[in-house]
Amino acid sequence: MNVSRPAESVSHPNGVTNGSSTVASNGIANGTASVPTPGLRYGMFSNWRPHSKKKDDRVEALEVIKNGLSKMTRVKAVLGLDIGLDSGPIYIDTREEPRILQTFDGEPDCRVKIKPRYIIAFAQGQLEPRYALFKDGFFDESTLPKGDIKVAVKFADALCPVDPVHPVSPSPGARLPTPTEDIDQVRRDLKEFGYGLVKNALTQDQVQLLAEAIRQQGRGEVEAGVAAKDGGPNAPNQRIWTLINKGQEFLDLLEHPLIDEVIPENLGEHFLVHSYSANIARPGNTPMMLHTDQVGIQPPVRNVYFGINIMWFLTDVTAENGGTRVFPGSHLGAVAPDDPFNIDGTVAAEGPAGTALVFESRLWHATGPNRMTSGERPVILMFFMRSYIRQQENNFLSIRPEVEANLSDRARRMLGWCTDGAFGGIEGEVREGNFVKKLANPVGPFRDSHRYTPFRMDMRAKGVIASRTAELSGNREV
Repeated sequence: MNVSRPAESVSHPNGVTNGSSTVASNGIANGTASVPTPGLRYGMFSNWRPHSKKKDDRVEALEVIKNGLSKMTRVKAVLGLDIGLDSGPIYIDTREEPRILQTFDGEPDCRVKIKPRYIIAFAQGQLEPRYALFKDGFFDESTLPKGDIKVAVKFADALCPVDPVHPVSPSPGARLPTPTEDIDQVRRDLKEFGYGLVKNALTQDQVQLLAEAIRQQGRGEVEAGVAAKDGGPNAPNQRIWTLINKGQEFLDLLEHPLIDEVIPENLGEHFLVHSYSANIARPGNTPMMLHTDQVGIQPPVRNVYFGINIMWFLTDVTAENGGTRVFPGSHLGAVAPDDPFNIDGTVAAEGPAGTALVFESRLWHATGPNRMTSGERPVILMFFMRSYIRQQENNFLSIRPEVEANLSDRARRMLGWCTDGAFGGIEGEVREGNFVKKLANPVGPFRDSHRYTPFRMDMRAKGVIASRTAELSGNREV
């Protein structure tokens, strides 16, 4: 992981610089902060002050740790913990009777630097440790646990209302899902194991066409210097994000009948594409961190699955070339791996090219290691979510205009351009099933002109602002 401090001003290939602005036809500079109305300043210079004294999260977090000591006997280790105390880090020694030390001679089994409010959130059941312990590491590497990761995880688990158990590995010879054309069997496997495998979901011609599209796109992004790499220190793996923008083949794949066969019955008819990407696992990679696909939904929820993933195999996928590792049945109950970086006990979801792996969002899984000396394992990932979950990919901002203009109604519905109940509407119109688009002229203030009103009523009269009626007439969009 290479994290650097972001520059205050970054130039982009499109010529736009962060913090710059342009002047719109109404005379208001786009991208600049508006001037607060006198008497309504609620920022740092506001006269308003809360009557209650703000609690010190560090003190409360320390109290949470003291109250949780009795549950830490399973850890049997020394944890160095930095929660920002003025006195420096504390040491939690659970090798015998759990106790808190101010100093410790030697190196603890694990060191953790964490925000004190995360400790509080653990105790309240508001944060999942395997998410919280690593989430800040994307921006500040000093917060990543150092040493035995299991010590950090089980320490945090002990503070939570429910201490999850490690997933059970399948017994030798136990039945596990295998590729089948029987969709009802796939449904049963999805319910029992958290995943199922659809045999011959793609023909060999379709596999070759899609694999070539991924190969060319991946190579092109590398040559253009925009490739997304991961998979360990040398980053041999490659992700290709937002496939919606990357070719007609990927739009066509959204028409596949397997989607209609398994997604609506699990997520409802107004399901959304949460993300649409490709994952190319290459030799020399390291296994991905074990995770669920709803780990970003906090507080953690285990009794409801919010999403279903369809992974399309574009080559034979095996345990040797990076097949996705899964803990079968780990989608049910209070289950979580003690060490999310250890894939021991998992199995590879294997199948020939053309297979589709269908798995739900509570299943603990990870990209597996590619132990081959050559070749790569390309797959396409379609991740669908329930309509009320915010999408991983902000399609309204990331989809290219020419692609959006030519989307089918089916694709537009999947990508979020259709209302569902009380979600996704425009200007209060949320009746289900309406297609939406960005308004060129949303309703603004209709008031007497003054310096704090950016829009003036007489602009309509002069024709500077088009009529809303004219804008919306002649189509069914709102």
